[in-house]
Amino acid sequence: NIKCSSRSVLNELSEPAAMEPQAKSSSSNGNSKAEGQTCCISKDQDVMGSLAALQLSAGVLQIAEPPLDRVRVQLRELIGRQNKIYIDLSKEKYKLDCSEVAKLNDMMGDVRRYKDKLAKIKKEMQGIYHRTKDLKKRAANVAACKQRDYQRKLDRQQHEESLIGGH
Repeated sequence: NIKCSSRSVLNELSEPAAMEPQAKSSSSNGNSKAEGQTCCISKDQDVMGSLAALQLSAGVLQIAEPPLDRVRVQLRELIGRQNKIYIDLSKEKYKLDCSEVAKLNDMMGDVRRYKDKLAKIKKEMQGIYHRTKDLKKRAANVAACKQRDYQRKLDRQQHEESLIGGH
């Protein structure tokens, strides 16, 4: 079908080209009728050229349009699928972001809890240290008191023995 139309276009183009040399030869003879004919032929050639261009365009469109339509449909489908994938990926990213945020919040809660526990343990250890320090002082005082008492007892005993022995 398309070959036929392109052949007819070629035939139409070759026919005016064949007529043109005849028109030139008659116009060179100085014939005014031939000049008028040449003018009409050039107008006919313009119309024929336009017709040929239209037929060629129609032929090219007949060849190219169906694949282009298929490609257009496939592109629409592809873009739709890409948009769906993009939306799905965005949702998954949001879920991951939310889960990561939740994990981070849990970790921060754990950190706060452990920090509080650490502060409590530190406070208890400082309390134990102060009590131990106080107990050591007290133990040293008690030991010193016992030592003094023992020393006094010894002194008193020695004093009594010296009084009894000197008698």
